[in-house]
Amino acid sequence: MKGMKLILFTLLLSILLISCNAKPKQNSNELKQNTFEQPTTITNENQEPDFSGKNVDITDIFLLLPDNVFPEVPTTVAQRKDLLKCIGDEKAFEISPTPIGVCDAKNGYLNLTGMQYGWELCYWNLKDARKLVAINNSTESGGEIRIFFYQNGKLIEDYNYQLGGNQNYKLTDFIDVSQLSSNTQKFAEQQFIKGAWHLFYQLPQNGTSLKVSIDTYQLMNYDENHEIPYEATKEVTLKWKNETWVKD
Repeated sequence: MKGMKLILFTLLLSILLISCNAKPKQNSNELKQNTFEQPTTITNENQEPDFSGKNVDITDIFLLLPDNVFPEVPTTVAQRKDLLKCIGDEKAFEISPTPIGVCDAKNGYLNLTGMQYGWELCYWNLKDARKLVAINNSTESGGEIRIFFYQNGKLIEDYNYQLGGNQNYKLTDFIDVSQLSSNTQKFAEQQFIKGAWHLFYQLPQNGTSLKVSIDTYQLMNYDENHEIPYEATKEVTLKWKNETWVKD
């Protein structure tokens, strides 16, 4: 009798062991799937790109600019990316009324076209690894300049930096007064002393020097009787030497 109970106990134990081992196991693929990290959030196409740790060029800086630096209409990051893909193509005007005219990555220069006056972008490399970035938005009364400094993937606007430095300009820097009548010369000198003038800038595509000229129409108060002939106008060259501006 004891032998029979022992046999029954052994059978029951065997059945329990078999049922426990019959539970299905997760395969290796299922285990891996449970340990995957969640994907990072997809970057919005209008989100400011991250260029930290990268050797940036003029196209990267073009994408980093705030929307409000562009003429006529805001240009989003997504639109700018599309404009960079169709430089010189007519379909660029479907993206923006002011598409890219020149994009010279080698020389760090870019401009927009499709407007009466020009819009330019360029930069100068600084010794501390930053970049001095200038935007020149020309208007009928001179150039509107905005200055940024690029460092570690970010652009920071500097509202105090004066492009070209604090130069002591003279009327003769911009006008050959020998070609003016005595009355026109006298009026021009009076206006210049009053500070009734603005400057036009030409950012460099080649080299590092700035070209600066005066708005003669504003200087002469838009008076046709005192109009200054184009032949009498001159440009001032400001050279970039040791990270300072020197009048040539």
